[in-house]
Amino acid sequence: MRRQGGKYIYVPILATFGILLVAFAITLATITNKPVNSYAVEDETAYEGGSGNGYEFVETEGKNGVKYYVITKNTADSTSSATAAESKTSQAVTGTTANSTKGDSTTASTSTTESKTTSTTKTIRSSDEKIAYLTFDDGPSINTEKLLDILDQYDVKATFFVIYHKNMESKYKAIVDRGNTIALHSYSHSYSKIYRTEKGYYNDLNKIHDYVEEVTGVDSKIIRFPGGSSNTVSRKYNKSIMKTLKKSVTENGYVFHDWNVDSTDASGINRDPDLLVEKVKAGLQKKKPVVDILMHDTGKSKTTTVEALPRIIEAVQAEGYKIEPLTIESEAIQHNW
Repeated sequence: MRRQGGKYIYVPILATFGILLVAFAITLATITNKPVNSYAVEDETAYEGGSGNGYEFVETEGKNGVKYYVITKNTADSTSSATAAESKTSQAVTGTTANSTKGDSTTASTSTTESKTTSTTKTIRSSDEKIAYLTFDDGPSINTEKLLDILDQYDVKATFFVIYHKNMESKYKAIVDRGNTIALHSYSHSYSKIYRTEKGYYNDLNKIHDYVEEVTGVDSKIIRFPGGSSNTVSRKYNKSIMKTLKKSVTENGYVFHDWNVDSTDASGINRDPDLLVEKVKAGLQKKKPVVDILMHDTGKSKTTTVEALPRIIEAVQAEGYKIEPLTIESEAIQHNW
């Protein structure tokens, strides 16, 4: 080699080549160790879709007990994977972007994600678990405590979608004190009042919400529309009101529930209890994994519902269903939008 200024000229060439080689090695290591297909979901549906393809499903609890679910595949570093998935959750669930987040972006996105997830997280159940919700509309009434006694006898709990009844404070309290769910149906149950305008609906809903909270201490966010979300009577007063309400109640933090098994006790006064039982059994034969069984708690006109309840409970349990009260996280049965 030639010398230049007393030094070999190949020294800087070799140094430059060495730097490039090290940079290439670092880049290659980064690529090969990067997690593949790591993301977060709000419920179990994505887990069920990927469970047979080598994915790992991890239930993660964030601040204030809020849960989300991380799915990871081919992950070399589980810590970085969880962090990446949590970051992606913030983007996917809240719709935020890096440009819209200021200050402490981690805190901001986590807080927003938790707020959203609180109203959308579903209770996780195994694929072969069957859940039944016994639901009673229009109470409380003189039948309420009889229904509660039967529920206690079978050691099961139900959900009562209540309306306003004068001088029934003790019965609202009994529903809650005995471990059942108190939910909101309406204050007046007057279609002409609640389905004429969105404002009219919320005036009514707020009244029953505040009354139930005052009497029982429960801030209920579980509702059932009078007539169900697919009712057609409301069209008489406002053709598009149900579409508007189904969207707005969800945006306001409520969860609405319809039903997929009807006892048909609302089809007449004191219907034959044998018929009510048979109608429920027929509904159960559809083999749905989650059933919401509609019944009514309306006093003298529904005494046969009380008579039928023990056999309805026995029929539900005989089909392998676990009977539970509704919670804000329960899977909602909702009629087609």
